[in-house]
Amino acid sequence: MATQVQLRRGNNASHLTFTGVEGEVTIDTDKDTLVVHDGSTAGGTPLAKEATVNAAFDAANTATTTAAAAEGNALAFAIALG
Repeated sequence: MATQVQLRRGNNASHLTFTGVEGEVTIDTDKDTLVVHDGSTAGGTPLAKEATVNAAFDAANTATTTAAAAEGNALAFAIALG
């Protein structure tokens, strides 16, 4: 028989007031993400989803490229484009 692991879970409001033990992992059911706890920080630290990280990177890259182009900085523009 397989072993099943079930993590503690709750909505975002319950996570904001919850302080898990060091190394505890819970699930925020509103954000659909894992939250890592350190034993002292209320709410823990939510882990970013891949799509969130990619979107943030794309936005930062676009801003850098646009700023470099607006300043006429060819070297910065070339670096930003990769």
